[in-house]
Parts: sequence; C-alpha cells; structure tokens
Amino acid sequence: MAIDYPSILLFLAINNLYIITLFTYQYFYHHKKWYLWVFIVGILFQTIALILVGNRNTLPFFYSVQLSNFFLISSFALTSFGLVSFDGKIRKNILWLFFVFTILFYSSFLATAESKTIRIIIQIIASSFFYGTGAFYLLINKNKYKFSIILSIVLIIYSIFQLFRASIIYSTGPSYDFMAGSTIDNWYLIISVFVISASSIGFIMLLKEIDQKTILLKNIIIEQDKVKLEELNITKDKLFSIIAHDLRSPFNNILGFSDLLINNLKDYKIAQQERYLGIINSSAKNTLVLLDNLLNWANSQTGNIDFNPKKLILSSVVSEIIELSNTVAITKDISLIHKCPQDIEVSTDEDMLKAVLRNLISNAIKFTNPGGKISVIAIKGQNQIEITVSDNGVGMNENTKNKLFRIETNESTNGTANEKGSGLGLILCKEFVEKQGGKIWVESEEGKRSDFKFTLPLIKPE
Repeated sequence: MAIDYPSILLFLAINNLYIITLFTYQYFYHHKKWYLWVFIVGILFQTIALILVGNRNTLPFFYSVQLSNFFLISSFALTSFGLVSFDGKIRKNILWLFFVFTILFYSSFLATAESKTIRIIIQIIASSFFYGTGAFYLLINKNKYKFSIILSIVLIIYSIFQLFRASIIYSTGPSYDFMAGSTIDNWYLIISVFVISASSIGFIMLLKEIDQKTILLKNIIIEQDKVKLEELNITKDKLFSIIAHDLRSPFNNILGFSDLLINNLKDYKIAQQERYLGIINSSAKNTLVLLDNLLNWANSQTGNIDFNPKKLILSSVVSEIIELSNTVAITKDISLIHKCPQDIEVSTDEDMLKAVLRNLISNAIKFTNPGGKISVIAIKGQNQIEITVSDNGVGMNENTKNKLFRIETNESTNGTANEKGSGLGLILCKEFVEKQGGKIWVESEEGKRSDFKFTLPLIKPE
C-alpha cells in the first residue's frame, strides 16, 4: 500500500515546530541552558531536511538530496549531543567524535549519492550511531536519573530497530522503494514520531528531575547551615558565659583578698598574709591562662593565628612547660615527671605545642588529688609521635568524655581543690592539634585515671 509521503513529512515538520516552540519556552522561562539551544538547532535542522525532501519534485537534486541529508545527519549529531549534555558538562571527546563522524557519514553519502538504497542505509546507520552513542552515555552517567535511563532505553531500542530496518533494505537491494509503503517502513514512521516526541518530553522531564534534586540538595545545605548557625549561637552564648562568669570569679577573688589585705594588713599575721597573697597570685595566673586561651581561640576561629611549623626537640619543650607548671603542682603536693627520649624531633608550631601541653598539664593538676602523680610520656611511631598526659586523678565517665573538645557541649567542672575552669583549654588543644595534622582523644576510668593523648608529625632522620 502506497503512503502519502508529502503528508507524512508535513506532519513530522509540524510536530518538530511544536517541539522547537516547547523547548524555546523552556529555555526562556525555566532553564536558560546552552544545551537546550543545541537540541533546538538539531530539531530545526531535521525540520529543514523534511521540508527540502518534501519538495523534492520541485527542487534541484542538490537541495532535495545532498543539502537535505547534510541537515538530517547534522540533526542526529546535534540532538544527541544536546541530550548527553543534560547536566551542563561539555564532553569534548563526544563533541569531537560527533564532529568527525558527521563529516565521515556525509562524505560517504556524497560518494554514494547515485544509489538511493545506499543513501538510505547511510542515513539509518548515522541515526543509529548518534542516538546509540547518546543513549550509552545517558545510561552510564554516574548521576542516575530516572528519566535519563528511560531516554536511553527508548533510544537504544530505536537504534536497534533502525539497524534491523537497514538489513532488510540492504537485502531488498536496488528494487527497494520507500514510496511502496512496506510494513517495516510504516512501522518506521510510527516509531519515529513516537521517539521524537518521547525524547523531547523525556528530556524536559529529565530537566525537571534535575531541578528537584538540586532543590533537595539546596534544602539539605540550608538545614546544615541552620545547624551550624545554631552551633555558632551556642558557642557565642558559651563565650559570653565564660567572660561573664569564669572571668569574673577570679577577679572577685583578687579584689576581695587584696581589699582584706589593704584594710587589715596590721591585723593579719605573716602566715595569713602569705596565704591571701598566694590566693591572689594563683587567681591572677589562672586569669592570665584563661585570657590567653580566649585570645588564642578567637584568633583561631577568625583565621588570624599564625601557623609556623619548625623542627623542635620535644623533650626540651616538655621540660620547659613542666618547670612552669611545677609551682602550681607543688601547692597540691602533686609530682610532675616526663619520659621523652632526647632524640625525638617533631615538626610543629612551638607556641601551639606549648599551649597544648600547658592546658593538658593544667587540666591534669586540676583533677588530681593532693599527693597524686602526673606523667608526660612520648612514644615514637613510624610517621608520628604520640604524647600522653597521664594522671591518677578522679577520671570521668563516658557521658563526660563525650562532652569534651566541643564548646557547645563542654561543661566547666570544679577541680579537686575547688579550682574553677572554663573548659575552653581542651577545645583550644583540639584546634591546635588538628591544625598541625594530628588528632587528640582521651582514655579514662572514673575514679582512677585519665590519659589525654595527641599526635604530631615526626621528623625522620636523614
């Protein structure tokens, strides 16, 4: 049964114009993406080819056959490249592949232009190659979208069908006539209309699916930012609490006992005066440590703290900090010892290392009972050094351990001699250790001991 060839071509051209209008609307009102224009131009080229072929009886051979097939083969490449660019990536390898094969297919077409059957087979192979390649890239894309998979399956089935049709046309030979309206050609027209429409609608649905995923990711980011903001507010409140309470208390001690000494100096014995002066001195030192921690932590948070790693002998730094901390330890009858091999060299920022050791030892003194012992031990590993500040103090339970090193959950606890603290020192230790590529953690047994451990990069001997 013969088919009304001009009417079919006119219908396909009108269908293509509708698709062009649909995608132009999508571009201006929904997705201003460059690959939509690639797809639009591909459909436009196909429409021009259909119009030229539809007027083959009135147009010269050059326009109705040679030029129309240039537009047709180019349209396969453009629409396929538009589809595989759905995520906005310019896949240069595919672009060059499509460009080269467009030239090869069209050159083959020109070389066999006198044979109608071979011309049609080249058209079919070209469409199968471009759509099949596009379907393959849609299928293997790591960002799996439902409609990209559906599109790829539709295009793969269409490509296989086209190759099957080409084999039938080839077996028919020179006697093949498209106008005869064979069963395979009738199916070809029906399937082509379906594939063009399904691909266009599927492409739009794919873009909407990407939009939904983008919105979902943005909502997740917003929720994460919301959590971070809440944490920042907690941090701010904690800092205000430290400044308002923990910083105020030692000043009250200093002012209170200094007022007592000023107003009653003649009434107090020397031992009592020394006791009050000791309290004033201890409060002043604790306040200075707290101020240093506040300043260092604030600088760390704003990125204003300098990080200058250099080669250091670990034992000398540890000895210096222990000597400075010994005065406070003696007042509680606590012994401070260290076991650090003399040959260990570390790559670290000296000020940061001293701040970490000072805070960990100070914390250990605070929670060790009078007569206790604190040890600083260094163990050399293959690429790093592990430093432990160990005490036989009050220890802590799991709940307390989980609250350490985080300002929003950290709680200040009084020491064994009712020493006040802010909890900021451990948080600062974590900041400084991690800045140097190490890690810090605690192992503790309630009522028996606490071991605060941290690692630093080790300088290997040359």
